[in-house]
Amino acid sequence: MLQQHSGCAQLRRMHTRIILMAALLGACGGGTGEATVLLEAEDTITGGVPAGSSGEAIQDGWSATFDDYIVVIGDVDLHLATDETVEAEAPDLFAVDLVDVPESGLALWDFDGLDVGRWEVFYRLGGAGDGAMRDPSVTEAQFAEMQAGDWTYLVAGAITQEGGQSCPPSSVGADLRADATPNGNENGGGDVCYDASEIRFRLGVTAETSYGPCEIDEVPGFAVAAGTVSNVAFTIHGDHLFFNGFPEGGEGGVQRLAQWLADCDLDLDGEVTREELEQIAPSDLPELDGRFQLGGAPIPIDTSMWAYVTAQLKTQGHFQGEGECPVDGMAHEH
Repeated sequence: MLQQHSGCAQLRRMHTRIILMAALLGACGGGTGEATVLLEAEDTITGGVPAGSSGEAIQDGWSATFDDYIVVIGDVDLHLATDETVEAEAPDLFAVDLVDVPESGLALWDFDGLDVGRWEVFYRLGGAGDGAMRDPSVTEAQFAEMQAGDWTYLVAGAITQEGGQSCPPSSVGADLRADATPNGNENGGGDVCYDASEIRFRLGVTAETSYGPCEIDEVPGFAVAAGTVSNVAFTIHGDHLFFNGFPEGGEGGVQRLAQWLADCDLDLDGEVTREELEQIAPSDLPELDGRFQLGGAPIPIDTSMWAYVTAQLKTQGHFQGEGECPVDGMAHEH
């Protein structure tokens, strides 16, 4: 199989031309079609996650907004379902700020000369240092920072709550808040609380992940018809960071909770950092109580809340909106 790529790094769209061998085309006998693959951002990224008492709201009083939600995505791999030796690949990785992705999606990969039939879909979240290209939605300074850290994500934003509070674990970093004034409250674990109406975060995370084969409504991949262009999309969700664990099955039973993040502000400066998350284990946080089910994480998370954050970000890749893709080869519906 031969490949030919056209386009340039300054453009949003990379055209990847796939020329299948004439023998394979003749064997199929049904002509060829095209496919355009888009990147979509869930509205929890572009519009934030509101506070509320049910559904997809954060249910402990906090709301979340995002200033930046940069992801490194690509390495698209397609396999003809009836003959997996017939494949097409677009190896390019792009760093894109999902906050700026149009509602209709951002077209990044085009495939020509695809055999008629159903195609299985695989893709990957990579590190920015792995030959990724910068989309114009990402600044040069952001991209340089991501390359230096080989980050997969750069997520920046805030959780806010009028009358909110931070209750850092008393067993971690008590000297960092020795001069702070408690508000007279304690959480369920006896940790002292402090007024905090806004908690900011800016997290560069390496969370390289492979997804696929992807399906929607238990139907794998997408279909190609002769002489037509099929549009398919990779969708990145933005609310898994607030999931109460790693659910298996539909998201209907998931609670979104954010108090744990507020409690990770060890020095009470209004911002949670990687360094703080690395000092705190899930067992240090009373907020991770019976509402949380921590089994099923794609990586071990018992060491720190940084591992917890990384694990949640690894589960965010979807297909065609809510369609599912195994994570690193492990089936996981969420």
